[in-house]
Amino acid sequence: MTPALLLLPIVALLFALLSETCPASYRSSTPLLAPKLKRVVIGYYPAWKRNEFSHQRVHFELLTYLAHAFTKPDALGNLIVPVDYLYPELLREAHRYGVKVLMSIGGWGNSEGFPGMASAPETRTRFVNQVVDFVRQHHYDGVDIDWEFVSTAEDQRNFTVLIKELSAALKSQSPPLVLTMAAPSGSYWGKWINYEEVAADFDYISAMTYDFHGPWSDHSGHNSPLYSCGGDVCGSFHDSHLYFLSRSVPREKLLLGLAFFGRSFDCPGLYQKFQTSTYYGYGEVIELLKSGWASLWDDCAKVPLAQSPDGKMLVSYDDEKSISLKCEYILDSGLAGVIIWEITQDDDSRGPVLLGAVGRAFQEPDKRKRDRRDKFTEERE
Repeated sequence: MTPALLLLPIVALLFALLSETCPASYRSSTPLLAPKLKRVVIGYYPAWKRNEFSHQRVHFELLTYLAHAFTKPDALGNLIVPVDYLYPELLREAHRYGVKVLMSIGGWGNSEGFPGMASAPETRTRFVNQVVDFVRQHHYDGVDIDWEFVSTAEDQRNFTVLIKELSAALKSQSPPLVLTMAAPSGSYWGKWINYEEVAADFDYISAMTYDFHGPWSDHSGHNSPLYSCGGDVCGSFHDSHLYFLSRSVPREKLLLGLAFFGRSFDCPGLYQKFQTSTYYGYGEVIELLKSGWASLWDDCAKVPLAQSPDGKMLVSYDDEKSISLKCEYILDSGLAGVIIWEITQDDDSRGPVLLGAVGRAFQEPDKRKRDRRDKFTEERE
């Protein structure tokens, strides 16, 4: 072997090390494994979960986007970034898998700055400029707006202007940056958003189709039912789908929400009065079931319930079966895909469980369509 050939492995090793340490290298490198999903899957990753759920535990192969939650605006138009928010390893690993990362702005209890910021041209401009500068500097692929909630006529007007200005600024970048929105599931808050005007400015509009019942409701009920049942008017996955179509949101832009969490109620059944309601991640629900709670199935709503051994408490949640049925609903309805709140709450001991169900449903939709078409042809013949 010649001296030149002996140097080749050393050169290759140095190149690999430089690729890992160069801050911008992952942006231009070939993805390790591009997503094979045939629907959009946006998984939310809360920045405050970093210590308990690092980037090494994220199953990027089952996502197309990662929404990094949350930054927020202040009333003066400044972008407020928590001290523990920056996580370059998370973005680097996502990009290696071909997954795009969105900076998610706002969220529940984190949206108080939106009305003031959006109310004046100078504060909107400051906010838009800071957002664009931040996502470009830190290699995000776009922005997710989660204003909870637009709630007045003035906010309604200002939200429309803000989105049009932000969209124009993001789309003027090279390459253009993505803009998505986490939207209320129905008309209660949705009436304050001019979807008919702003749908064109978003790449995707994501309905938060969960929290249909909880501490705020006057009766117990499912957290995220596929269908409404028993005369309940609080909404469902299906109801939200129809609502957004009625508001001129195109199917190819509409994402519906999957809940990797549930809600408890201290009462023996659905649609009853209760005193307290608590949040349970899916992994926590599994621990309840292991401790003796019963798993029940509501064949009308197409979601499960967990009931305590004494029958005095229940938890509404989603499992593999209900998540699979919702993904099948997305495919059959021709919708763009799903969002997930949030991926760290999955039962990771088996693989992951719920995100795995999403992946299985969305990896081969073309074959599923052929199977349904063949079945239809057979029935016609």
